[in-house]
Amino acid sequence: MKKHIITIGIAATLFLGGCASHIKISKEQAATMSQQAVDTLKSFKYLKLPIIKATDKMRLMGREQFAAYEKWQIADMHKRFDFTVTDTIIENVKVNIIKPKNIKPENQNVIGFHIHGGAFFLGSGYERAALLMANEYGYTIYSVDYTLAPEAKYPVAINECLKVYKYLVTNFPAKNIVSSSLSAGGPLMMSALLKAQNENLKMPIANVVLSPALELAIKGDTYISNDRRDVIAGKNSINKLALPAYLDKDTDLNDPFVSPVNADYKGNFPASIITTATRDLFLSNSSRLLWKLKSGGIAAELLVGEGMWHGYQTYPDIPESIEARKAIYDFLNRQLKTGTMQTETQINTEANKAVVLRFVNEVINNKHFELIDELWSPTMVWHGGSAGEVYGIENYKKMLIGAADASFSNMLLQVKDIIVSDDKVVLYFSNSGKNIGDFMGNKATNKTAIWNGMGIYRIENGKIAEAWFSEDHLAMFQQLGFIK
Repeated sequence: MKKHIITIGIAATLFLGGCASHIKISKEQAATMSQQAVDTLKSFKYLKLPIIKATDKMRLMGREQFAAYEKWQIADMHKRFDFTVTDTIIENVKVNIIKPKNIKPENQNVIGFHIHGGAFFLGSGYERAALLMANEYGYTIYSVDYTLAPEAKYPVAINECLKVYKYLVTNFPAKNIVSSSLSAGGPLMMSALLKAQNENLKMPIANVVLSPALELAIKGDTYISNDRRDVIAGKNSINKLALPAYLDKDTDLNDPFVSPVNADYKGNFPASIITTATRDLFLSNSSRLLWKLKSGGIAAELLVGEGMWHGYQTYPDIPESIEARKAIYDFLNRQLKTGTMQTETQINTEANKAVVLRFVNEVINNKHFELIDELWSPTMVWHGGSAGEVYGIENYKKMLIGAADASFSNMLLQVKDIIVSDDKVVLYFSNSGKNIGDFMGNKATNKTAIWNGMGIYRIENGKIAEAWFSEDHLAMFQQLGFIK
């Protein structure tokens, strides 16, 4: 038996008993569509809810029906692909981490940030859009299982998604992050990214927007022209089921964070690809978003599926859907290539470099010796220098403080060159200071010297675990008058 996405109207009709009618496709319409798409359209019925007030109990019944259908979708995806889903909590928000068994080599370090649709009161992070993209494009997706309405009103879901994004952009380079959303996930995503931008957070490298419901004031041409042409989304069910559950009565529907099609997009907002369809109730939303992005100088593309409907991109086998997803993946390839995505090795080497430079600048030059415990491993080993071999962080502290604080004043280490490879950081530097205390058996001369040196630092688990150090003591001793 064929199964299709349960719509707001379908889920509602399961317990409200709405009116249904088959749709008709003319020969002229079918001529520009695949046979699979035509057959799928003909299998649907237009549904209209009766004129009654929907209750939260009805919505929860619909959610149960939708969850059962989503369970079938997940089983179908497991038949098609080999992947795992890990349920976790990030910043007190539920997140489903979708990881294909075979991640594409070029996508080893790509991180997906996905927000599902479902009219704000249906669905989960196991959404088929996320499962398809993760497995077809071959990358790991963090799909947010935000708190649904009516349990959570606006802006709870947006803020939960923002928390997860903050975590991701803190732990992964923004150049490696791809955001994606479907339907009601669209306004949640766009609002979360706008808030992140306002907080000066780095933006994802690319943004995928699937059939977004960005105008909650229900304004725009296709809210009228495509109502009862779109077999998935209907104005009737949105007004009766979705919006009353998600929004309070006094909510300003024109607020850009409620209806992000009204927002101004500028600066570093991510390049976006928007996909919609000629039957999509939200076609106008997508068109308006394109022009909003372009007016702000943001790179944007709009793909419109001929004869397709809301969310058609998530159907695994329909040719038009396959073509739309391929165009999305091509877009991501271009953006990731342009953005020079950082590999895990590059990420680690940059972090290792930062640890060593922080040690030089803050500990050596500014005498913040209290940071040694933060930057060095407790079991560290020091090779060379004036003290020879030093084992353990406490012995190292005594040696360093004695050299940098007791024997010399105004000590300044200036990095002339730095090379980073895997877990090693190599410095070529000049050191300088005024000799104010005994040093290596020599009495203080109160003279100033400048000398060169090299250091090799091995980083383990984010801290310096071992170091090799060599300085031009001959030049130093000559300048200080220790030797003639």
